[in-house]
Amino acid sequence: MYSISPGSGDKNPVRLLLNDLLEARERGVSITMYLNTCFMDDGTSEESFTESPIFKELKDAGCTIYLMPKSRRLHDKLIIVDSRYVIVGSTNWSNSALRKNFESNTFIDSPSHAKAKLERLENVLSFIKSNSEISNTPSYLEDLPEKLSVSKELLINKKYFSRMVTSNDNRAFDLYFLLVAYSQLMGEDEFYINLEDMGLSLGLPDTLEYTALRRQVIRSLKRLQSRYKLIKVKFMHGKDASITLLNVQGESFTISSDSVLQPLDAKLPLRLKFLLLIEALLKTEGKDLNSISKSDLRKRFNINETTIYDAFKDLEDIDK
Repeated sequence: MYSISPGSGDKNPVRLLLNDLLEARERGVSITMYLNTCFMDDGTSEESFTESPIFKELKDAGCTIYLMPKSRRLHDKLIIVDSRYVIVGSTNWSNSALRKNFESNTFIDSPSHAKAKLERLENVLSFIKSNSEISNTPSYLEDLPEKLSVSKELLINKKYFSRMVTSNDNRAFDLYFLLVAYSQLMGEDEFYINLEDMGLSLGLPDTLEYTALRRQVIRSLKRLQSRYKLIKVKFMHGKDASITLLNVQGESFTISSDSVLQPLDAKLPLRLKFLLLIEALLKTEGKDLNSISKSDLRKRFNINETTIYDAFKDLEDIDK
């Protein structure tokens, strides 16, 4: 269930449903609940049900309760009974859903369909168990490739990364590399992203409302499209976006994803990330970063000398 809001009083419809579960436990019925904990900006608190007395009553009565890690949103409104009956639809267990809203649910008598739904819940359970210790990891920082393939043109052509550095466009830079990492992980240049999850993966505060998270990501996606010509983006129904990574011509080199992506909350200066990219490129050419004059670096990579000096100082500070 995506949302359970017990409300107040003993005779509201949600409390009556939860009482039915308690009564079923008294008859020896086995009850397993899968509950969401990551909510949209709709005023719902993930603590409202899990910290309520009825939640403790259900656990004490022997209900098995699995809580979805906050890195994923469980959006189902699903009931399965006796491996035969399936009730699926739009209705959360809330007073507004049960008393006021126009909702729709379907009752399906099908053991085969129930089996398929139960198998899906087994996959959900596997995810919950495997992520129980890293539930706060933003989704687009999970399973990052160790190495990222990067076109040399992005460093050499002044309309790409050097322009980001000059504009101090750190978020667009980080977002581009998250998109590249996700693309290489999926093996596709065209894919969908969740704007809210991407915002959290970029290190935006988790105290922001989801509308604010989406807004920040949308701005950076638009810059990557219109200013830097690196992607095409199509915004879907509020939460999602369709991304196409545009091909940048020329040879490529590889860099550790840790150099440019982790940890994003460390707030490494963009000039330092740019210097680490330069260092990785030079290594593929058999050259040492410190063997090349800062003047030559400035000319080749279209960056001013002060920025180069500051980036080297950042690098020295990290080495200390």
